[in-house]
This record gives sequence, structure tokens and C-alpha cells, in this order.
Amino acid sequence: MGTITRVATFLVAVGVSAAAFLMSSNAVMAAAEAEVTISATNGVDGKAMTEPVSWTITKLDKNGKPGKTPAVQEAATILKTKLKPGQYQVLGQAKGMAAKQTFTVGKEPVVRNVMFGMSEITIKMITSKGRKPVKDPIQWEMLTYVKGKPNDGKRVDIVTAPTANFVVPAGGYVVRATYKGTTADLVVPLKAGQSYDYTLNLYAGYSEPAAFSGKNKVMQDVTWQVLRAKPNEKGEHELVAEQVGPEPKIMLREGKYLIVARYKDMWGKERLNVTAGEVAKVKVKLGKDAEEPVIASK
Repeated sequence: MGTITRVATFLVAVGVSAAAFLMSSNAVMAAAEAEVTISATNGVDGKAMTEPVSWTITKLDKNGKPGKTPAVQEAATILKTKLKPGQYQVLGQAKGMAAKQTFTVGKEPVVRNVMFGMSEITIKMITSKGRKPVKDPIQWEMLTYVKGKPNDGKRVDIVTAPTANFVVPAGGYVVRATYKGTTADLVVPLKAGQSYDYTLNLYAGYSEPAAFSGKNKVMQDVTWQVLRAKPNEKGEHELVAEQVGPEPKIMLREGKYLIVARYKDMWGKERLNVTAGEVAKVKVKLGKDAEEPVIASK
């Protein structure tokens, strides 16, 4: 009889422990969700929205793309919800306007404000058609647009990341991207209350030059300069890129160039045609008597 009592007591204890474990697990799962509060304002002056906003929150995958099934869909002036850790995108829609924002959820409460009446642009880069987006850091500059004078715009913001996100008042802008010494501009007219997703095609290829002294390849450090093939009004060539090494790999936008190699008291030049997505290999013969191209001063 005593043995049966001990067994029954053991089973009760196991049941209580299991229930406690389940309650503890549920508490941990609940604790893993963080409180998220999202409000909305309208315009640069930041007036709070008084009418309900249709909110849609979607979790982003490892590539930064929204999933097909929303995590939250709700209409409210201020959205209050709970989310598990991860990257999310919130889309708000009201009065025929739309605005979105990306945010990260961790352990701490998240508070965000989505600005309507503004323009949002998200932009990434591919080096050529068919290539995947660049995952390395890119310098992105947002400049005001001045017609006919792309270098006269004022800098609005600057970001260094594979993908850039800017929220700005409506208007005309220039997005300037610099990657591996190569710069490209994209003119973007932005309307109020709209979100834009752009992919900047760099239309870039590569050059793999090699310098030769006679029949021998120069394996020491050679100074390489890439110049615009077409000279300016003064007969000078614009310097596009410069590297040092025996066999460099130089990224260049599609176009026609002159490539100049210098080693000790010798130098040489060759014409270079770069096609997007392709590698152009060129041999440069070094000598002493050829006429050097004039490089434009900056």
C-alpha cells in the first residue's frame, strides 16, 4: 500500500512539474514578443493624423523582401501590437496616400512614426543586367535637382549601405551612388505621399590589363590610369580611375577609354572598350618615346 502511495505521489509531482514547465515555456514565448507602437503624422510640420490609418505589417526575409502573409492588418489612428524579433515593413494608407517604413524588433518596445505627405525612396544597385543586387557597402547621396547643373544640388542626406532609404519632401532629386571608385547618378521626381523602389543599374564591366616590356610581362607594381577616350575642349583627358599593381581588376562603366600604364621611366597606352557585365583584357606595351596624353586637372 505504501509503495502505491509513493508511486501516485511521484506521478502527481511529475504532472505538476510538466504543467509548470508548460506555463514557463508559454511565459518565455510571450516574453519573446515586443510591444510595437506606430503613429502617423502628415507633412513636414508633423501634424498628427486624426482619422484611422489602414496598417499592414509584413515580416521581411533574409533578402529584405516582404513575405506574402502579413503579420498584422489593422485600421487605427495609432497601431499597438506585439511582434516577435525580426525585420519588418509597415505600410500605412490614408486619404489616398501611402507611406511605408522598415523597422527592427528586438526585446525592447518599439516606437515608430510614419510620415504621410512625404516621399520615400528605397534604392539598391546592380552592376549590370541580370546580376544580383550588390551586398557590399555603397555610398548613396541624396541631392536636390538643379536642371542642367547636376553638381550644383545641395546634399540632403548621405548613407553608406548596400540599400539606401530616404524620406524627403516631394520634389526633384539626384541620387548619386559611388561603388568601388565608380559613380553613377539617377534623377528621381518624387510625389508627396508616394513610396518608390528603384534599382540602379551601374552598367559596369571590368578591365584586366597587363603591362609588357618587350615580350616580358611586368610583375612589379605598375601605376594604371584610366582616362576618358574623348578629350575635352582643351585636348585633355578626364581621369576616371587609378590603381597600382601588376594585374589589377578595374571596375568601369560601359564606354570607351584610354588605359595608361607607368613603370619606372617607361609608359604605354592602349584603347579600351568596356561592355557591361563583361571583362576586357588588354596588353599595354611599355616604352620611352611615345607621346603621353594630357590629363585634365580637377
